[in-house]
Amino acid sequence: MTGSLGRRYARALLPLAREAGSLEEAGAELHVLARVFAEPRLAAIIENPTLGAAARRDLTEGVLTAAKTSRLVANFVRLLVRNDRLTHLPDIARAYDALLDRELGRVRVGVRSAAPLSDAVQEQLIALARRLAGKNVLISNEIDTELLGGVVLDVGGTVYDGSVRTRLARMSRTMAEDSR
Repeated sequence: MTGSLGRRYARALLPLAREAGSLEEAGAELHVLARVFAEPRLAAIIENPTLGAAARRDLTEGVLTAAKTSRLVANFVRLLVRNDRLTHLPDIARAYDALLDRELGRVRVGVRSAAPLSDAVQEQLIALARRLAGKNVLISNEIDTELLGGVVLDVGGTVYDGSVRTRLARMSRTMAEDSR
């Protein structure tokens, strides 16, 4: 239920953001607000059933003002509060990203490596990801020291594992099978 609700709200916001010329900005604001409202102390207050509607609105307005939220996203969040759907904001932000990526003809690519990558290696990985996906790519980098070396590339859900850890595991399995 949560995923479909998130997609429904995201589908409602996307054309409004397109019309306002703020497709990317709206998505970024959704993510910032999702993180803010998910902060445990704030979430406990907002989700408290004893908190009255007026107090919930006032608290939300304070957050929207402090975050310098655009009018479009602020009105959208107000709608979520009015409909008691604010807890779905993280799902809505993820669904919005997926819709936006589809609209812009791009795919998200995750790169995990044991150490930071040089600019030249990053450019090579971007080129490889573009060839694999056949689309423009949005890269996010993550350091995972357990990989020992190499990289793991996640291109739109398809994982290409070139890590030393995986190579060692394969060698270990092969050696174990050969010793039987």
